[in-house]
Amino acid sequence: MSGPAPETERERRLRELAGRLLAHPGLGGPTTAELYLDELPPDAPPDLIMPGDLDLFGSLARRRDGQITGVEVMLDGTKSVADFLPGYERDLTSHGWRRFEQFHRRPGGFDAGWHQGPEAVFVNEAAVAALWIAARQVEGGGTEVGLRYDRENAANMMNNMSGPGPEPPGWDMLPALRPPPGVNLQPQGSSGGGGRWTSEARAKTEMPVPQLETYFAKQLVAAGWSRIAGTADDTTGWSSWDVPNPGNWRGFLLVLSPFPGWRSMLVRVETSAGGGAGGWSSSVSAHR
Repeated sequence: MSGPAPETERERRLRELAGRLLAHPGLGGPTTAELYLDELPPDAPPDLIMPGDLDLFGSLARRRDGQITGVEVMLDGTKSVADFLPGYERDLTSHGWRRFEQFHRRPGGFDAGWHQGPEAVFVNEAAVAALWIAARQVEGGGTEVGLRYDRENAANMMNNMSGPGPEPPGWDMLPALRPPPGVNLQPQGSSGGGGRWTSEARAKTEMPVPQLETYFAKQLVAAGWSRIAGTADDTTGWSSWDVPNPGNWRGFLLVLSPFPGWRSMLVRVETSAGGGAGGWSSSVSAHR
């Protein structure tokens, strides 16, 4: 089996140019940037855990005084974002990472992921490192995953992890729901409190209702929900769910075809015990 072709002088100079353009001054002094095709830097930190079942496209190493300060990685895969993230989070947790919970977080549902930013941020206290994860669906149904490993800002992040009091019960039970590739989702807002949380959206698509309901249902299963009952036809698809969380929570997913070429979606969690005071709402009108 032959190895990679030797790098030409032009390719070497292009790689050097990219490295110079990507270098930037830092608080602790200037950094260098070096690109690697199809591989990680030879001095990549051991706590930088790579996701399984993904192909490594390339990486970028940032160094100061010859020491790694950050690594950026691009990977490609065939799994959906909903299938990729839960497994990778379990792998990170088993290696000493934990999710960094930012304040003023929004509930999940169809609003989640609408904002610009990473899918998740993790910190590793032992390594004093932070990891940003960004994943998106690409044409053809594949997934593009970007990782940004950082040692420069992790200490400040972890020093500021204490925050306000607890959020209202159940606010975080709606998993992030993302549309199929090629479907332009328009979130219609989220609200909740008092033991009930709801997210709504609509989409201009000809995708059959049963197929769309199944697509979102797979993401609920990936989040640990257990289907109780449900059915779907040309105009209506619904399913009820058991939500794996203390407090007797149940979930509900609804997909409708109110007009030709349009689909309306709703996902909800609620508990018969009620959730006390506190709540949250948003009103979103945006288009991709």
